[in-house]
Amino acid sequence: MLVKNRITTLQLYSIVIISIAITNHVLLIPVLLHFGRRDSWFGAALAIIPMFFMSCLIYFLVRRTKQGELIEWIRMRVGKWGTYFVQLIFILICFTHAMVTIKDVTMWTHITYLPRTPVFLIMLLFIVFCFFAAREGIKAIAITSGILLPAVVVLGYFVMGANFQYKDYTQLTPLFTHGYGPTFICVFLTCSASFEILSILVLQHHVRTRIRLRGLIILSTCVIGLTIGPLTGAIAIFGPFEAADLRFPAFEQWRMVTLGKYISHLDFLSIFQWISGASMRTSILMFISVDIMKVQKKSTRTHILIWISLGLLGLCMYPISDNQMVLWLQNYYYTVMLAVGLVLLSFLLVVAMLPIRRKEKDAL
Repeated sequence: MLVKNRITTLQLYSIVIISIAITNHVLLIPVLLHFGRRDSWFGAALAIIPMFFMSCLIYFLVRRTKQGELIEWIRMRVGKWGTYFVQLIFILICFTHAMVTIKDVTMWTHITYLPRTPVFLIMLLFIVFCFFAAREGIKAIAITSGILLPAVVVLGYFVMGANFQYKDYTQLTPLFTHGYGPTFICVFLTCSASFEILSILVLQHHVRTRIRLRGLIILSTCVIGLTIGPLTGAIAIFGPFEAADLRFPAFEQWRMVTLGKYISHLDFLSIFQWISGASMRTSILMFISVDIMKVQKKSTRTHILIWISLGLLGLCMYPISDNQMVLWLQNYYYTVMLAVGLVLLSFLLVVAMLPIRRKEKDAL
């Protein structure tokens, strides 16, 4: 791969942070509040412990793969049929994440500020934008993420500071009033959402600078922090039970923002945050789906991306109500993704212990 088409470690981390931030803000927080109520923030905070451990395992795999192409590294140890199966799993994961992101951001857009615009049109325009971003490649996505992420972070601190006047942090305690079960459920759910930092292994061969352990630990801390911040804010403003009944707690915090006596209705700024995160997330997932197929010819990659876009559009247009979507997220999505993430990580650790096959050694 040409050096000019590769990115830095910092750019990779910006892609991962902005991608995970949107899901943890929009998708994860309502689920945590549903299961954990007042204990949800503490469960999310405890998730930092398994995340640190997972960061060490990811760093171990980065060292074992010598920061090379993951799929090629797997093929040299388990053969082509095992590699095909792993590629299929990765593609299905990316497709599922992209579909959930598109469906959720489209519902939010339609409910909050474009109620008279057809859902199909919102979805089509969003997918077309993500198609062109994915087609341009990881360099374009990395540069765009690097520009958008600071603005998204600044807006996050702005809404946090502006709402201090409404917050009562005594509502964060007492803990464990319903036992320890809700806390542990929130730990698992937070880890499930944060397992997406495994994407670093898939994208590592696009990085020209070295991936270090301290960078991965800082990344994990940022990801958990992005969950705890708006989660504690929602509980402090609305209370644990009222917050659990809200569909978009993070957006409701934006609707509370006022500057002085005469400036309000600043929730339009949240549109920038939502669309930035969702578009970068969907774009990188579409890019990974094609990149993992190891297709080099640009015209072929474009054709595959077109089919992926059409597939996402068709599946996302399937009629499903918002309540059904929420129930599916609560009961299946995060549970399945946690199981898949653990199995995938365990598989990679086992593969790391295997020697290179003799046939591949001779080819070298």
